[in-house]
Amino acid sequence: MGIGGIETGVRDIANYLNKKNIENYILCESSDKNFNIKSLKIIKINNLRFKNIFDQNKIKILIKDLIIKKRINLVHISSRAPAFFLINFIKNLNIKVVTSVHNKYESKSLLKDWYNSYLLKGDTIIFNSNFVKKTYENYYPKKTKIHVIPRGIDTNYFYPSKKKVIDRNIFIPSRISNWKGHELLLNYFSLLEQKYKDLFKIHLITSNQSKEEKKIQLLINKLNLSEKVIIHKPTLEINKLYQESYLIINISKRPEGFGRTISEALSSGKTIIAPNQGGTKEQLFYFDRNLLFNVNSFNSFQKTFKYALKNYQSISKKGRSYVKKNYSSDLMCRKTLEVYNQLISS
Repeated sequence: MGIGGIETGVRDIANYLNKKNIENYILCESSDKNFNIKSLKIIKINNLRFKNIFDQNKIKILIKDLIIKKRINLVHISSRAPAFFLINFIKNLNIKVVTSVHNKYESKSLLKDWYNSYLLKGDTIIFNSNFVKKTYENYYPKKTKIHVIPRGIDTNYFYPSKKKVIDRNIFIPSRISNWKGHELLLNYFSLLEQKYKDLFKIHLITSNQSKEEKKIQLLINKLNLSEKVIIHKPTLEINKLYQESYLIINISKRPEGFGRTISEALSSGKTIIAPNQGGTKEQLFYFDRNLLFNVNSFNSFQKTFKYALKNYQSISKKGRSYVKKNYSSDLMCRKTLEVYNQLISS
């Protein structure tokens, strides 16, 4: 249970169920990314791993015991590994199963396809965007109940700051990985006109420990951007970084299943630009398609960048209401509970 988008959605749904007085539990591996929230009942399978075949019987015993003692009648699985070895086991206990699919289907091998297919074996499948659903259309049983529920943003947490932002900070909220585009942003930034490089600073989140994170640090040095890049350590108080930023950029090189940074930025009263693909396109297209750029083209990026700056005030003012109407956490949780109720009563 870390700080990623999937985990955030799980916590939001659990909190919503608590408010409805519906008892629920989050089962997850224990790691250095775990944290405690008193309002949530988080059960950590200490020293056990879903992907370790030698741990699976112990996990099954733990889950069966939990289902019996807590009178569980529905299990929601949001990850491939537990789906792979648990879904048939749980169904054999006469428990309804919901699965969530968060990323585009990519066929790499027959073995990988078989492994991925277990997320499509839920009694009901929830896709986080129409884009993701479309990539799986030829792989799930036609009689399976399908729902598209976009990931929801906690608009009470992501809210506009009352303080006027003076510094021109560019913030890329994504964790550093080989496809989130940090190196691309640094290279594009170095190609911008000098007046923009003088005006803006880039804010990144990194612990500078992984191979990819160290690679980014080397690139910063190579491009002579040390004085233009501000480093932040991973934090749960991500809303503060949004509030202190001027422009948010999503620059993922491959299509995101959803890309919650889009809605988080708009809910925070910020302007954001993003690639014209996948879930980021799905969120921004009907809001303002001019905020979308071709991720492989600097000219396209630069054009969108300038558009965002020129129309900053009007974009910032209308973003929050757009998210509340289409991508709020409350809307996501309400629709998810409807799916639960439908499945239990069927």
